[in-house]
Amino acid sequence: MRGSLLGILLFFKYSICADELNFEGDIRDFAVGNNKVYVLTDDRLHQMRHNLTIETERYISNATHSNRVNILVYFGSNKTLITCGTLNCGYCEVLDENDITKSLHRESISVGPWRKASSVAFIVDIKSQKYLLVGKENEESPCGTSNFVSLWNTQDEQYGGIFSKSNTRDTPTPPYIHSEKKVQLVDGFQLNLSSYLFLNVMTENGSASLKVQLLRTENKGTKADTLKSLRGATLKCCEDKQRRRLLSSTVIKDTEEVLWAGVFSAENARDTANNALTIYDISQELSEVHDFCDLKENAPAECKPVGRAGQDEKILTPKTVVFRYRSILSVAAEKNEPWVALFIGTEEGQLIKLVLDKDLNPTCPMVLYKSDNGYRFFPRMLFDPVDRSHIYIALKNQMRRVSVAQCGEYNTMGECRSAPDPLCGWCVSKSRCSIWQECHGSIWVNIPADVIKKELNISQVTLRLRVIVKGQGRPAYSCFFKTESGDLCETSSQTSVSVDCSCTFSSHQVSAEGQ
Repeated sequence: MRGSLLGILLFFKYSICADELNFEGDIRDFAVGNNKVYVLTDDRLHQMRHNLTIETERYISNATHSNRVNILVYFGSNKTLITCGTLNCGYCEVLDENDITKSLHRESISVGPWRKASSVAFIVDIKSQKYLLVGKENEESPCGTSNFVSLWNTQDEQYGGIFSKSNTRDTPTPPYIHSEKKVQLVDGFQLNLSSYLFLNVMTENGSASLKVQLLRTENKGTKADTLKSLRGATLKCCEDKQRRRLLSSTVIKDTEEVLWAGVFSAENARDTANNALTIYDISQELSEVHDFCDLKENAPAECKPVGRAGQDEKILTPKTVVFRYRSILSVAAEKNEPWVALFIGTEEGQLIKLVLDKDLNPTCPMVLYKSDNGYRFFPRMLFDPVDRSHIYIALKNQMRRVSVAQCGEYNTMGECRSAPDPLCGWCVSKSRCSIWQECHGSIWVNIPADVIKKELNISQVTLRLRVIVKGQGRPAYSCFFKTESGDLCETSSQTSVSVDCSCTFSSHQVSAEGQ
């Protein structure tokens, strides 16, 4: 069934269970903090609780002062929100995370793109120092040159002060990465000691020359050393047809490999399999890149692309293609050992959950939410960072908070056990099926599908069953193995979380059919 789920989504049962909020203007960006949600529309920034109850708002533009906020980054460890805009050739501001009307610092400086060009921004850690990494599309600007990737200070005590690009006292000239090609930024993040950027690159005129590029830097001791570590690869999708444009992406955390999911498009609206959701291993060794170079400020003549002439760039192909469908636009991922849950947004305003087993094989899709207005999804979705029990989605001028699972439709422990959703388990004290986060102060039991293993030889049979048990105080458990004729054996332990029950018994106790 892998990669063959086409055009069937409208027939699935769906339920709407979400907090929601409508805005006067269309949503242009949003961020989710530890206690708040921040939504950016054309003329204001809104602050609300996690349940989307409005607390306050901040006007960012009016008829007299035109301004476009192009950077919105939540800085959790600093308890602040960083915003940058285009007013008077650019500025950046640090706001209190609990009250965005309170400005902690403001500075006239050009950081984000000038107008509607694409950009990516996130906080990176380099040797215990925190910087704002900004990648932005090349553009002509009346306010000076545009650097493709640069690192900005976030604290006054860093060399050069807050929002400085300076490197160190010994090498004060600010380093940056330059692009020789026209690019469109799609996504970026830091994971472990590496920073990743994903972009569409126009190598020449025409869509046939478009390619998807991965860039990776290793977080070294200084900004300059970090940017000099630049390596990259071209991401190719897929065997059935060339899909040259990346629409959305997400990292799949807590895996042995660095797994990443991307939505690729062939840009053919009539093709029912136009878009594909694919999984890549991006932890592989990458190559030097030809279209980018690291520079010192105000020294364009020194730009020599990283990569030797004649050297082939690294090509990465998918580990698997898990979903093909014309209108998928966005993706987010949640790892729940041994499963991966992918959340997919579509042009028709559907939120679909697709569960992958340990071998990345997909199960049947489930529709968690469907917009009454059929609005298309914003290209990015974010989880509640506190317990990841909800996912935030944006559709035109609407913000939604949707539960990651609909476990309430399973009424008995048997139904909960056989549910196709591995995020559902049985809450013992409440005697109901729920996600783990809703089973407060109780024992939660989950028995994922396909985890019963049987070993059979001439004289004996061994059964092993993997059970996930969560609860306070390391709850004890007991496992009973029974047949219609009586008990086979019992095991118990004081351990918790991902326990293994096993039972070995004579093969004479098993029927001729092996049951």
